[in-house]
Amino acid sequence: MHNRVLARDAPVWMIGRNDQLRILAAHLAHHNRLVRWDSFWRHDGSGFLTPPARRVEPHLSNVPGRHLLPDIMGKLAQKLHLPARNLYSDLPLSWLARLHMPDARILHGQGNYSLPAMRAARAHGMTIISDVTGQLAPVRHRQLADEYHHHGLRYREISNFLARRRIAEARFADGVFAPSDVVAAGLEECGIDPARIHLVPFASGLCSQLVKAERTTQNPGITRLLYVGNISIAKGIRILIEAFRALRTRLGPSITLDLIGAAQPCAFAYLSKLPQGCVWHGAMPQAKLAEHLLSDDIFVFPSLSEGSSLAVLEAMAAGCAVITTPDAGSPITHQKNGLLIQPRDSNALIDAIQALHAAPARVQALGVAARDLIATNITMDYGTRSEAAYERVLAHHA
Repeated sequence: MHNRVLARDAPVWMIGRNDQLRILAAHLAHHNRLVRWDSFWRHDGSGFLTPPARRVEPHLSNVPGRHLLPDIMGKLAQKLHLPARNLYSDLPLSWLARLHMPDARILHGQGNYSLPAMRAARAHGMTIISDVTGQLAPVRHRQLADEYHHHGLRYREISNFLARRRIAEARFADGVFAPSDVVAAGLEECGIDPARIHLVPFASGLCSQLVKAERTTQNPGITRLLYVGNISIAKGIRILIEAFRALRTRLGPSITLDLIGAAQPCAFAYLSKLPQGCVWHGAMPQAKLAEHLLSDDIFVFPSLSEGSSLAVLEAMAAGCAVITTPDAGSPITHQKNGLLIQPRDSNALIDAIQALHAAPARVQALGVAARDLIATNITMDYGTRSEAAYERVLAHHA
């Protein structure tokens, strides 16, 4: 009982910039447990440096964060196209956070921003959480090297220094949060003690809207495929476009593909010669995205490396039939609420799409099952999931 009270009341110091931390910060602030959140972006959403997507609840605006200098340096490095530009924002955030250490019981650090602060916090008796939102560098290299080689490129991390520090944070922490089973397995592969790994699945605010919304039907007799995410090598965009080109040749105008998301330079060559029936829409506002999710039939996401794709969760919430890979970090169970194919296997992707195209009732059944799963999962919000994991870590640490 003592540990339960301790976990519920322990004040938390957060360092990082992931959108899931924004959700957690609001939750902790609401329960008067957030001591400080150090982030690149201003918590109140004001200022010329802040993207609208980073706006958070008003009650966070008074949380003092040492974030302005890292934000300025990061933006400047981006404008100047400096190599390893993450260094210019990540390093000052780490140092400034350490220099202004608050009085907290838990330090929750994300990514590669926290190692200096973690060391200082450990000396002051804090419990250390490392939040690993995606695969660590050795696993990413295994997942992506062959695909980059196919493109005549060599896969490498943006910064080997930051990649090494990210691993060091996970090894240093008392508890390591993973958003999916596949990331948890990757952590074990990198030598992290499985007893210190805690599964804390991501959450998307859009899911709550989508599970309640009605699906719409457009052009019966046409199977509408949808992809949402960055258009890049790591997302398996080559495999997707090759598969669709073959399917369009076989099935003609009875199948279409919508691509939604910003494009990385590595994918420009594919976007310049898309097959007929494939449309790239670029980035899209959330309301317009929701319309596609609720009207397109099959969500296809052949990603090669993810932490846990929010786009897949949103597609499931919208009632799409989902085809993805085990490496996408989704809650899909093969043949139960979606289909799983092996990464980089365009033939498997073709077969999966063609099988669903020929069985509209199967498409509907998978979509219903996916939607039901998300409706069940979102009954526990991300803040509550994190609180439960804090409790487990503190109980073990005590």
